[in-house]
Amino acid sequence: MNKSQLQAMALILALMIASFGMGFFMNSQNSSIDQALKQISAEQKISSSELERAAIEGMLRASGDRWSNYRDAEQVAAEEDELDGRYSGVGIWLRPGNGGGTEIAGIKSGSIADKSGLKVGDVIALIDGQDYSSADLPATVAALRGKPGSTLKVKVLRNGLDNDFTLTRENIATSDVRVTKLSDGVALIKVEAFSEKVSQDTLDALSNFNYEKGIVIDLRNNPGGVLSAATDFAQLFIRSGLLVSYDRGSGKRIAIEAVNAEPINVPLTVVVNENTASSAEVVAGALQDRNRGVVVGTQTFGKGSVQESVTLSNGASLETTVGKFRTPSGRFIDKRGITPDVKASEQESIKRSVEILQALNAINNPVKGS
Repeated sequence: MNKSQLQAMALILALMIASFGMGFFMNSQNSSIDQALKQISAEQKISSSELERAAIEGMLRASGDRWSNYRDAEQVAAEEDELDGRYSGVGIWLRPGNGGGTEIAGIKSGSIADKSGLKVGDVIALIDGQDYSSADLPATVAALRGKPGSTLKVKVLRNGLDNDFTLTRENIATSDVRVTKLSDGVALIKVEAFSEKVSQDTLDALSNFNYEKGIVIDLRNNPGGVLSAATDFAQLFIRSGLLVSYDRGSGKRIAIEAVNAEPINVPLTVVVNENTASSAEVVAGALQDRNRGVVVGTQTFGKGSVQESVTLSNGASLETTVGKFRTPSGRFIDKRGITPDVKASEQESIKRSVEILQALNAINNPVKGS
């Protein structure tokens, strides 16, 4: 059975479930789902595990939620390494595309993807000659992974045109945070993604810099990451109070609050752009609403849906949307994004941020006349 036939059968199963309800099938004395799985696997010589996966993926497609996904046990283990900031690949983060398939959501600085000229927004078309234009996110991620030193050919679509790249996989084990000096007393924190160690890496790096006049937090092209890592980062600068909330389908409200007895207390600006997404938007919204930082740049991506994972009996993970993020003031992020306090182009945003910090320092420390 080819891939398109398998997908068609999976979609039929998904539509059956959507029409009649999962309970109807699973509570029947002889589950129609079980009957279909047994019949198809027997006649088409395909394993029940493959068909079960296809059925689950078909149900997710039928739901219309681009952010929900299914990962097998091997993909779950690989994802845990990535969230911890350690994996072998080409140095890109992916997101589901609007029209199906996957697109590049972020690129790690200094990686082979960065050096080769891949860009955020590129749509994955082919990997080593195989069509990935309609593949789901976990499958595309898995195809990009491999042994360090191995090569792969990737074709992407950019503004409707094909672009071909030959990439060599490498170990990705560097921090997702870089701190540099912008000017005397002003530090720049560049956060490429929110992996588990971001907050501690930030504190460790800042210990080598003088930032008494302020900090610029650069979240441009940050695709998000682990929500807890993002809220831990936000509370480096906020003593207490609400950071983000969301309402589950059951009506239960989940609120995440800051608890930090000794927050970093210097002027802040937060630089964003159209590719600042998900938990990175949570950080920008929290610092903005709590009057802790001035947001500079352009409107953010607007990925404000909350996904939670359930581990299945086979070790796989089913990730589904359970709510929508709200900033501390109650604003929804999803399909809206974060509006900057000061609009600035990509080229001008860092310069404007430094100027804002200078103005804030002048207000806080006015020069007294003689």
